[in-house]
This record gives sequence, structure tokens and C-alpha cells, in this order.
Amino acid sequence: MPKFRLLLHLSAAVLCTGLLAAQTKAQSASTPAPSPTAVGQTMTATAVVETVDYNSREVLLTPPSGVPVTVVVGPEVRNLDQLKPGDQVVMTLQQAVAVQVSKPDAALPPPMGEAGALRAAKGQLPAGATYSLVDVHVHITAVDPATHQVSFTRADGSPGQITVQNPALQRFAAGLKAGDNVEIQYLQALTIRVQKP
Repeated sequence: MPKFRLLLHLSAAVLCTGLLAAQTKAQSASTPAPSPTAVGQTMTATAVVETVDYNSREVLLTPPSGVPVTVVVGPEVRNLDQLKPGDQVVMTLQQAVAVQVSKPDAALPPPMGEAGALRAAKGQLPAGATYSLVDVHVHITAVDPATHQVSFTRADGSPGQITVQNPALQRFAAGLKAGDNVEIQYLQALTIRVQKP
């Protein structure tokens, strides 16, 4: 498995299992905290290479919509000379969110994040991956289970509100109460690779 695919899968695994494995005693025994929850989705699209101009680094692609698109490939993309008409460019976007109740009455740490990128080694088919991971803590100020709206304050004291759309996250939010602290982790990873037909 190429190094960039391995990193992507490891990042997603750490995000989804790290929070699910965590234990919390944030709420009293009479009102159990909602279980840590993680949700994610993967979207994949494939485009066919129609033409490649190696001098201008322009690649004409036909995506699933059928409407050709010209992409200018930057110099950071290695091995462009290996890309040929008829090759397939496969783009995979993975997104995940994990939430858990964290320690009550604790000061909220500031948001933290990391990002990275990898590219194919010299001699391999063109490929690359980017990822970003953000860790945010919020203090719950109100929860409306009927509308799935959750109000909160961030570590810097600024207010926020969100309407929760995902059913698993709605169940998590329904178990929250004003005064809870919640840790939220977001992961987004994009891989682009070339495969021969």
C-alpha cells in the first residue's frame, strides 16, 4: 500500500477509534453521558485523461458529468510524464466527525489542528494526499432536542449554534445538557491517484 494511502487510513482509524475508546465520567450516574460517537463518509469520483500537454502541464479530464475540464497541474506533482490519455484519475474524499463529552468544569483548551500532504515518489504514477485534523472543545449552553439545535461557547468565549443533521450525532446531542463540555474532532482527507485502464 503506498505511503500516502496508509497515512490516510491510519488517520481515519485514529480519529474514529480514539474517541470511541475514551471513557468519560462527565455526568452523574443519574444522567449518563451520551456515548462517544463517530460518523464519516467517503466519496469517490473518477475522471478519464483525454489529453496531456507536458510543457504547459495542462491535463484535459472528463469527469462523471461528461463535461471536460482542463486542470493545470502544479510543479509539486511528480512524474507527470507517466500520465497518458486513457488513464483514470481517481479522487477520494474522506470526512469524519467524532464527539465525546469531556471533563466538566474544566477550562476549555484552544482549538488544535494539524495538516499534511504527501506525494508519489519519483518513478511512481502521479499521486498525492492531503489531510487535516482539527480538535475543538466547546461548552454546551443549550440543547433543543426537537429542532436538534445545540448552542455552545468556544474556548475564546465566542458563542455558536449548530443544527445537527446526522442521525447518530442527533442521538448524541439529545443526551447533552447545558454545562457539558464536548470534544469534537474533524478529519478531512483527499487522495488523488492515477490508475491505468
